[in-house]
Amino acid sequence: MVLRNSKWSLWALALLTLVLFSNVMLYQPIVQQFLAIELDRGAVLGSLVDLVIISPALAYAAFKMSKKQAAGFVVFGLVMARVIIPEEFFAPYTILLYSGISFEALFFLAELCLIFLLFKRIPDIRAEMRSSQSGSIFSFFPAVERKVSRLPLIRIVASEILMVYYGFFSWRKKPPIHDGVVTMHHKTSAIAMNIMLIHAVAIETIGLHWWLHSKFPILSFILLILNVYSVLLVLAEIQITRLHPVEVENGELRVVQGLRQRLILPLSNIEEIEWGEKKPDKGTMVFMQKDFEEIHPQVILILKEPVEATLFMGKKEVVSKVALRVDDPEKLKRLLEQHEKRA
Repeated sequence: MVLRNSKWSLWALALLTLVLFSNVMLYQPIVQQFLAIELDRGAVLGSLVDLVIISPALAYAAFKMSKKQAAGFVVFGLVMARVIIPEEFFAPYTILLYSGISFEALFFLAELCLIFLLFKRIPDIRAEMRSSQSGSIFSFFPAVERKVSRLPLIRIVASEILMVYYGFFSWRKKPPIHDGVVTMHHKTSAIAMNIMLIHAVAIETIGLHWWLHSKFPILSFILLILNVYSVLLVLAEIQITRLHPVEVENGELRVVQGLRQRLILPLSNIEEIEWGEKKPDKGTMVFMQKDFEEIHPQVILILKEPVEATLFMGKKEVVSKVALRVDDPEKLKRLLEQHEKRA
């Protein structure tokens, strides 16, 4: 979860921490003895209000979360109340815990059905992608949203499918070849750095797994799974970097940076173009490959109207400025000027 961009979010987080901590401490015998506290139904009811109503409200004020996540926080409050409140005091409220867990279980089952529907509709999604005439990285999420759902869980599963596709099944694909292609990675060390990262993870996996396996086999297995996932993620990043350069075509600018962010920008929506290497302002979405030395974007596109970009795990972000760094800035400048002349 991410903190809200508000001056009150930190206050809400501090109050949330205080509420949770004070309720946990209230039921510690040593604290009760020191403060001469005797538990009664009023104290238990107050704790339930704190954990089930006040805490979710403070969490919603502090973090960017959906209403479903806030409902999950209510269930978490009930579970936490069951853990910290002695059984003899919590017994009259057990029905609340069972109701909350059942409600959350129904949501989970509904989401599982949607995941099943997602896999069932893969042929329809592929047909939708083919009709869009853009790369899989751009067309997959819109097709999933149209054919299945926009729910966060579906977007997360779709993001994992996209990672597996680029990590395993895209090696025979070739990057696009047309006059509107401008590469981003040839003059950087992006792919070399990712290959070095794969080597580092592989060496660490072998050494650490060998040492941990005899001492903590469960922890060793968990770390092995995480490292394999990391290697797959980096492989997908390499393939997306290689297969998806900047494309200026059909009145659009399509740009992607790994699984982290992608954007389709109508060229008619560009209000102003600022050339020259400089550090972009805060709030500008930057598309620039990594390098060993510090580099800056070469061009900043200021938009007439904000557009929606897709981030990691299918999250959405509205941007009004886009910064780019490419291998051939003169070619990109020529392409953008050609569109201005046509317009």
